Amino acid sequence: MSFGYAPLAPLVQDHKDGFMLTKTFQQNAVQNLKMFILTSPGERVMIPDFGLGIRRELFENDTQDLREDIRIRILEGVAEYLPYIQIFNINIASVDDEQALHTISLQIDFGTTVRSRSKPQRLNIEL
Repeated sequence: MSFGYAPLAPLVQDHKDGFMLTKTFQQNAVQNLKMFILTSPGERVMIPDFGLGIRRELFENDTQDLREDIRIRILEGVAEYLPYIQIFNINIASVDDEQALHTISLQIDFGTTVRSRSKPQRLNIEL
């Protein structure tokens, strides 16, 4: 019998579980946070407000107001949809490289409130 919390994204077939699964609560929390960041509102069936929609910000002017808006939307969305995740720090930066124009780099330090011995983790996403 297979054990896991959820299918690991992207889906990969596994001879033991059928599809690879997240095996730890921390691994599942990282995946859920990443899915929240990368999902646009309206993409998730039955939960139309779920998601940050970070891709729509790629061609906006890089301002402090935009970064603060993204930070607030992350905090509010995680509080509503992923209440077991506690965010410690969010670092939003643009990549200063001519080959990487219109790139956003997110670094989120977080922990989970479900497991008392959960170690702080870091999620890095570069779009």
